[in-house]
Amino acid sequence: MKKLVSMTVCLFVIVGFANAQKFKPAPDFLKGETKINVIFDYSKVVYDGDSQEEHYKGKDKSWVEKWEGERRFKNNGWFLNNLNDELKDVNIIVGEFPDAQYTMVVYVIDCDFGAYAGPMSTPASVECKICFMKTGTTQALSCITLEESQDPYSAMGTAVDFDRIYIAFGEVGDEVGDKLVKVLK
Repeated sequence: MKKLVSMTVCLFVIVGFANAQKFKPAPDFLKGETKINVIFDYSKVVYDGDSQEEHYKGKDKSWVEKWEGERRFKNNGWFLNNLNDELKDVNIIVGEFPDAQYTMVVYVIDCDFGAYAGPMSTPASVECKICFMKTGTTQALSCITLEESQDPYSAMGTAVDFDRIYIAFGEVGDEVGDKLVKVLK
C-alpha cells in the first residue's frame, strides 16, 4: 500500500512539474506582432550525456557532416513547421525574419537520440531553452525550458537516429506554440 501511495505522489509531482513549465515572465510583448525571427544555437549542446566533442569521437566524418548540415536544417525546419501550425490561431509566423522586432533564440541544450529495438525502443528527446529578445540585442525578455520526446509508439518504427531526433524537435515546436498561444490569445 505504501508503494502505491508513493507511486501516486510521484506521478502527481511529475505531471504537475510538466504542466508548470511556463514562460518567465510571460511574453505579453509579442501581442500584435505578426513575424518573429528565429535563431538556433547548438553551441553548448550535449548528446546522450556527452559533450559534442566526446559524442563526435564515436561518429564517422559523414555522420558529423550530415548532422551539422542537412539534419540540423531538417530538425530546425520541423520545429518551425509545427510551431507555425500552432501559431496560426494568433496570426504570427516564425522563421528567418531578421527585420522582425523580436527574435526567438532556441538554445539546444540536450539531444538524446533514443534507441531502436522494436518494442523495447526508447524515444528520442530534445531539451531546449527558448528565449525572446528584441532583435539585435542579447538581453532575454522571456524564457522557457522544455524537454519533449517523440511519441513512444513512433520510436518502435523509427530505426534511424536522425529521424527519431527530428520527430522530437517537432514535439518541442508543438509545445512552444501551444504555450505561446495560451499567452497571446
